[in-house]
Amino acid sequence: MKTGAAAAGAATGLFAHAEPSSAASPGVPLLHVTDLFHPHGDPDDHFDLAVAFALAQRRAFELRGVVIDYPPAFRAGDPAVAAVAQMNRLAGLAVPVAIGTSLTLKSRKDALPDAPAVETAAVRFIHAQLRAAERPAALICVGNAADVAVAALRAPELFKAKCAGVYLNSGSAHDNPSNPKQLEFNVRLDAAAYAAMFDLPCPLFWFPCWHTTEQRQSGPDGSFYWLPHRETLADLSSGLANYFAHLFDKSANPKWLRAMTAMPPEPLWQTVLGGKRGMWSTASQFAAAGLVVTKDGEIAPARDAGDAAVFRLTPVQVACADDGRTTWARSEQETGRWMLSITDAARYPAAMTRAVSELFHGLK
Repeated sequence: MKTGAAAAGAATGLFAHAEPSSAASPGVPLLHVTDLFHPHGDPDDHFDLAVAFALAQRRAFELRGVVIDYPPAFRAGDPAVAAVAQMNRLAGLAVPVAIGTSLTLKSRKDALPDAPAVETAAVRFIHAQLRAAERPAALICVGNAADVAVAALRAPELFKAKCAGVYLNSGSAHDNPSNPKQLEFNVRLDAAAYAAMFDLPCPLFWFPCWHTTEQRQSGPDGSFYWLPHRETLADLSSGLANYFAHLFDKSANPKWLRAMTAMPPEPLWQTVLGGKRGMWSTASQFAAAGLVVTKDGEIAPARDAGDAAVFRLTPVQVACADDGRTTWARSEQETGRWMLSITDAARYPAAMTRAVSELFHGLK
């Protein structure tokens, strides 16, 4: 395999859960693993959380829990448990939360055998949710991979039997030629944990954050896109508008519930609407639900979209070194590993923006 090189392969879209759910039958059980903090380090994680709850409210998947990373020392905020409570209130759900480990893995095989219980609460939570799910569950990982890695290392048979797939939002498809040693942010958090993802005993769906490391533009092999706030946040319900206002204001008001009852202050809200957000994880959330976004921005079942889909998943031969560097090539054979492929990079940002707007405006 060649670093950052994509051999032409089969373009069949593959998803862990291909059937959309009915109103009476929620979709695939799902755990959302995120670096969600307040005050925020990057607001994209609050956007991802809103997407997750909007899809859960539509019964596209059964959101069984949220795991929030332990904040690294350079982050000002703590795990944004109140944000999950706000979204539970908005969506009429009761999704539980666990806090991840503060420890860094010493190697890709490090299951933290001597860690105290406080450092493995999220691992036990993941195990409990997988065991309790009536059918195999999916995990979406948008931050540090340590808790998922340790959970799989401690219970490989459980992951083999009850994990429909891990949707990994980390890494880069191609090195930055001006700084080839640079790693993507989530990889830098714990390179050993990231490497362990490529050893999982269950399907892995890899969504590289960057087509080219730290180059903030959409490309055929990376999930990044720009989301204009005005196109997605204007005319929201007062509750969801206040969820975002609470985020952007970095509010220290502990009354998170009462903060959602009136529209946010106009000067603050106009400033928010004038911004844009870098987004990475949206495609993985649709994919886990068995959905895609078309090139026109419609949300559609993956099985029906065909060539209209603006992204798909294709089989890939991929390996990851201990330092977090990947080598990969598209494959015509099933490998148990799939990778994001953007079919129209020029239309991808607008299509994803329209789909997210639909979700947000449907969340009451």
